[in-house]
Amino acid sequence: MKITHTISAIALTAAITLGGTAAAFAGTDGGGGSDGSTAKADRIAAICDHRDEIVPRLTERLTNVTERIARLTELQTKATAASRTKVADRIAKRITALQAKLDTIDTRITKAPAWIAEHCS
Repeated sequence: MKITHTISAIALTAAITLGGTAAAFAGTDGGGGSDGSTAKADRIAAICDHRDEIVPRLTERLTNVTERIARLTELQTKATAASRTKVADRIAKRITALQAKLDTIDTRITKAPAWIAEHCS
């Protein structure tokens, strides 16, 4: 049984390694010196095609995260009142993570108009 697990582990490791290598070279001509300038230009063009949707989507996401934080705060208060400290601690971790996302979204909303003006003219 132990030999079967060892062979399976080796086969899995080899498959992951080969898959990762194949994925790394998928966008290049066999690992040559491909510059990423066309890929970057394509990404910028795709973003610019949807420039009118960027800020509204970010604002919607900001609203959703704010509502989720409010709901989790209510649940944390209930859990604390019910002396369920482990549950309250897990909820506090979620709230902390969501507040970090909130800061990121807020920063993106602030920077988006300047980026759009610079790249999408």
